[in-house]
Amino acid sequence: MKSKLINLSERVAKANDQFSSKFESIDTLMGIMDRTLRNKGMAADAITIDCKSQNKKIVLVIHDAKPDVVEIALGNKAGHIYSSSEYAYNEVSAAVIVDIMATNFLPQ
Repeated sequence: MKSKLINLSERVAKANDQFSSKFESIDTLMGIMDRTLRNKGMAADAITIDCKSQNKKIVLVIHDAKPDVVEIALGNKAGHIYSSSEYAYNEVSAAVIVDIMATNFLPQ
């Protein structure tokens, strides 16, 4: 695995733990896609955060062409993307990820 993906996955894991501590009734699952996208011809790595109870998913993507940017896509478990935004890699902290998780995974 590339070092940027490892570092980002550690931030996501920390955020996931913090989110789970704050919102014990909402289960989330984190996954790392270090080969899946490449096997499909996409020069990128990704980390997913799934929330089965809300049928929602957050995907954090690092494209090889833009290694200092993290694309964060919001969608559902079926793979439909509703929106995406780009963040500077260094600005994607555990706190930022927890905020994104709370905005997207907490029942409205």
